[in-house]
This record gives sequence, C-alpha cells and structure tokens, in this order.
Amino acid sequence: MFSPLPNAQAPRQPTVWVYLLLPLLHFASVKLTFLCAVSPENEVVVWLPNAVLLAALLHFRGRRGWLLATLTFSSDVLANLPVFPPLQAVLLSLVNLTEVTVAYLLLRRAGTSPGLERIQDLGKFVVIGPLFSALVAALLAGLVLRAMDGVETPYPTLVLLWWFGDGLGLLICTPLLLALAQPALEPVRLRWQDGAVLLFTVALAGVILSGQSERWGGVPLTPNLLLPSMLYMAVRFGTRWTALAVALIALAAAWAQTTGHKPFGDASPHELILRTQEFILTLSIIGMGFATLLSEQRALTRSLEDKVRERTLKLEESNSKLGTLSATDGLTGIANRRRFDEFVAGEWRHARLSGQPLALALLDVDLFKHYNDHYGHQAGDDCLRTIAQVLSANVRRAGDLVARYGGEEFALVAVAADESNALAMSRSICKALEDLGYRHELSPFGVVTASIGVAVLVPGEHDTHETLIRQADQALYRAKANGRNQVVLASDASA
Repeated sequence: MFSPLPNAQAPRQPTVWVYLLLPLLHFASVKLTFLCAVSPENEVVVWLPNAVLLAALLHFRGRRGWLLATLTFSSDVLANLPVFPPLQAVLLSLVNLTEVTVAYLLLRRAGTSPGLERIQDLGKFVVIGPLFSALVAALLAGLVLRAMDGVETPYPTLVLLWWFGDGLGLLICTPLLLALAQPALEPVRLRWQDGAVLLFTVALAGVILSGQSERWGGVPLTPNLLLPSMLYMAVRFGTRWTALAVALIALAAAWAQTTGHKPFGDASPHELILRTQEFILTLSIIGMGFATLLSEQRALTRSLEDKVRERTLKLEESNSKLGTLSATDGLTGIANRRRFDEFVAGEWRHARLSGQPLALALLDVDLFKHYNDHYGHQAGDDCLRTIAQVLSANVRRAGDLVARYGGEEFALVAVAADESNALAMSRSICKALEDLGYRHELSPFGVVTASIGVAVLVPGEHDTHETLIRQADQALYRAKANGRNQVVLASDASA
C-alpha cells in the first residue's frame, strides 16, 4: 500500500517506540482539536490528526506504512466514537485515511523530499496535500455527513468546512512534525534583539487574541499585525522554530475564536471561522514559505562552501605534488640541484643567526664514466639509484638533506654538525658503498666507490654559502687526487 519515496537514502525502520507513541500522539491531536479548534456550532477551524500519519509516512518513507495506518485508523475511530455513531465514526476515519493515503502516494510520485526541505517540495506539498487530497476527503466526508440523521447543513458548506479544516491542519502540523523529527543543522544563538521581538510578539498576540481592544493609537488591532514577527522568526530561527511558532499562533487564534473572544471582529459565526482560516493560511504560507526558502539558500551556500573547500584542498594537494616533483630528482628520487641550492641558502641564513656550524659533503662516484661506457647507461642509472639509497640510509637526522648535485655527484648537507660528526658520517657512507660490492671491473678497487670532500663552516660576516660549496669542492678534488675512495676535510686539504 505504501512504498518508499524515490531517491530516498537509507530509510529508517520505525521502532517499537514509534508504534506505541504514534497512536497516542494521534489521539492527543484529536482531543486537542476538539478542545481549541471546534466552534460552538461544531465547525472545525483546523483538523490536526491527519498530519500525524502523513508526517510519519514521509519521515519513514513508507516503511511499514500499513502498520502505521492501522494504528492511527484505530486511534481515529476510538476518538470519533464519543462524537459520532459507530458506523459514521468508522466511515469518517476511512475518509481521513483516504486523504493521507492519496497525499502520500502523490507526493511520492512527484518525487518530493521526505523532509520538505526545498521550496519546490513545500509547493508540491501544499498543492497535493491541503488543496487536492483534503478536497477529495471533503467530498467524501460531505456524503457521509449528509447521510447522518439531524445534519441539515448544505452539502457545499460541509465540503468547504471539511476541506478548509483538513487542509489547514495538514499545512500547519505536517511541516512542524517533520522539522521536529529532523536533527538541527545549526544551533540557534539568541541575541537580545531576538528576546525583545519574542516578548513583543507574545504581548501583542495576547492583546489581539483576547479581543479586549479593537484599536491602539488609531491602529486596528488585527491578527495580521503578527505577520512581521513571523517573518523575523523565519529569518532568524529556521524552519523548525518557525513551524512551531506558526502552529502555536494558529492554534491560539483558533482557540480565541471558538471561545468567543472574537479577535477577528463581529460577524456571523461562519464568516468568523473563514476569517480565522484565512489568517492561518496566510500565516503558514508566509512563515513556512520564507523559512524553507531561506533554509534552502543556507543549505546551498553550505554546499558551495564545502565544494570550494574540497577543491581548494585538492588544489593544494596538487600544488604540493607539483612542488615535490619540482624539487625531486627524477632518476634517483632524492632532492635535485634546485632543492639543494634553496636548502643551503636557507640553512646558511639560519646558521648565521644561531652561530651554529653548517656541514657540506660533496660525493663523486669514482671513474663513473668508465663504468657507464663499460656497462651501459641503464646500468649506470641503476648504479646512481643504488648510491642514492645508500646515502639516504646513512643520513638519519630529520633536518639533513641528501641531493643529487649533478651527473654522478651527490651532496649531503648536515645542520649544526661539527667536523668530527661530518667526517664520521662521510666515512660511513664511503665504507658502505665499498662494502656494497657493486662490481666495477675498470676500477682499481674492483667495486664502485666514491670520493667525498667535506667542509664545515660557522658563517662569518663576509662569508656566503658559495664559500662553503667552494671549500667542499676543493676537498673533493683533493680526495680524487689522493687516490679516490676516501674522505678529505677542507681544513686538512688547505693545510
């Protein structure tokens, strides 16, 4: 009988508490209607119970709809028995069930969102629920009521009374129940202006709905004066609290009219009921219409902000990858010459400010041209990648840098390292390469080795980082001239 709405995501299953509380809420809404929305002439201003079942079907997206309908139908019959004969009570309850069923099925077919979050969904709801489905129910109810003994009201009048009462009940109560069932997206932060407006609205509503004064300072005191306050609530508090305010003011206006306070002036009872219903209709459309429109705009803004944030993160990630690629040597995967130059210049400035030494080791693969010519360029590339791995494995401090300086030359920058630490690190690298046993038939050592020149400086006033590089290069030249496969310190080389 009831099917889930299309495009619904993860419809929730009604729990045992729902099955227990739904008929109680439905029964209470019937009693509330009889208490404050039925005139002495038995004209209903607003009929609330049908909205309870419709809101439940929309919220649970048709899951176990037959059971929810059965529970509310039983509650409806039980509540109608004290007012109508048994047969008419059952028939009128069936009319109410027909109204809700037609409304839900048409809303499902129209693709309406279960929570009526969008202004177009609210528009579909108004047309399908209060206008069409309530009219269908009114036509059926008029026939049932006319068949009862003692009912002499003309059929068109019965239809209008039922239509307006049911339609307004759906209009003010369904959005309220759906809004209360949804989690609040943003907490409401009250300001002093909000408190002032709320107090003014309550006071104004009390004066107007009491019917004690028709004018104040020459201004007619009509319920329409409450509409600006409703607009303020729609702007400040969103759909949930606006729907609650609409329901409270509507019920208060209905109660004031049915209890003889005459907030809408003097006229025939039927005309006063119509004035009350017109006010409730205007109140609902203005309040819920603006609140839903603003809520949709806020949701759209949040969605756009989320997309902008997501794209910004992706752009930053792409820029980070590009930055990494621009600073990485494509062959060995370690830092390239560009990154080396930036790093040395920056650490030189830091060392000058801190007064700490900066160490640089330049490494050159011994007789690499011979290796390349003998084993081929592919083997040469593999050799350079292996050397880069050995360098990275022997540099364990997070602040140090290993880079490809150019061709078969590599560089190691050690921050705050003295000569003994720099020499020890360089010698361990030199020994690790030799111990690796990477075959080199044209080398006097029989394996791939490297010569390393080390320079350590505490930046002086007239020194630059080029000074450090020049000293390390001179030490490297001396290491190669002394027979290769060794480490030479710049201070020793100059001596």
